[in-house]
Amino acid sequence: MPQDQPLEVFVSGRVKYAVLVIGLVAMAAMTVPGLRAPWITAALWVCLGYFAAEMALKTRQSSHFGRKPPYLGSAEFWWDVLGVVPVPLALIAGLPPEKAWLLASLWILKLATVVPGLSLLGRIIHLEARPLASVFVIFLIVLLLASVAVHLAEGPGQPEKFGTLPLALWWAVTTLTTTGYGDAVPETFVGRSVAGLVMICGLGVFGLWTGILATGFANEHRRREFIRTYELVTRVPFLRTLDAAGVIELTRMLRRQDLAERSVVVRRGRAGDCMFFIASGEVEVQVEPKPIRLAAGSFFGEFALLDGAPRTATVVTTRPTTLLTLDVTDFHAFTAQHPDLARELEAEAARRRAPVKDAGHIVNDADAAQ
Repeated sequence: MPQDQPLEVFVSGRVKYAVLVIGLVAMAAMTVPGLRAPWITAALWVCLGYFAAEMALKTRQSSHFGRKPPYLGSAEFWWDVLGVVPVPLALIAGLPPEKAWLLASLWILKLATVVPGLSLLGRIIHLEARPLASVFVIFLIVLLLASVAVHLAEGPGQPEKFGTLPLALWWAVTTLTTTGYGDAVPETFVGRSVAGLVMICGLGVFGLWTGILATGFANEHRRREFIRTYELVTRVPFLRTLDAAGVIELTRMLRRQDLAERSVVVRRGRAGDCMFFIASGEVEVQVEPKPIRLAAGSFFGEFALLDGAPRTATVVTTRPTTLLTLDVTDFHAFTAQHPDLARELEAEAARRRAPVKDAGHIVNDADAAQ
């Protein structure tokens, strides 16, 4: 058994989620007088002990294997510290248990280390910091000007609601965020006009924030998908003759497909509108007298694109497989700019049309590159 096996089992996602849910439910039960029981306190201590043991095991494993970046000092380490240290400190300081255990709510922060979307959101906020900050400045400007305006317009008539600038600021925040609690409502024409403008500005400000974040998510998704596809392209021996510019161009054209075992990729007799490169896994080309298997590094589907004829065989995956798909339009555009690759494709297609002496063998990377 590998030495890091205990860590993987102990801090596996399901176990951690179960402990987290039990701990948070027990924390909530502690705030209900009729539910305060010794077993709830015991459950909280067990959860705290789990998180402490998890932190200690991570520290030991990190120092033993010399992980880079090291666990100590990382963001994950500090999230774990916040999950272990505050509750005992609060109890030592004399805080009542039902109050001290409320700090167990910090355990929810441990999800930041296991939810990929949170790290992605943090990266997008970092990349889009300037436009987000610009919109925030607009938000502050509208907030302050609206507060002053409504304070002057409504303060004399409703001093208990708009008599001070902080009260007016509270109204401006609830209105600009389009929350509108209704605890303070302008009654004068000027006040209501200001309120209408603030509502419209609020829609615009939050629309800008939403647009910036949505664009950031889309750009980051395209960037990550490009990197993954680029790495897969470089694994295909047939494409290694391309220069860097050609690989980048082709990567932008290819679409990645992750298929399960026994998935039908193409069916015989159907019109062909794309060809496929096998990045990983294996497919079976169902031809007579025996099926032919193509492994990672090979390609198929080029006949239909070169001749415009229907598919000549059905192709099925034999295990989980990752394919890179090139549409017919992109195929012709790319081969027009790279005639050497087009000639290699035609030569390979001609070789495959020839009688196959040893059907049923697995075509390896070397075969595909010929």
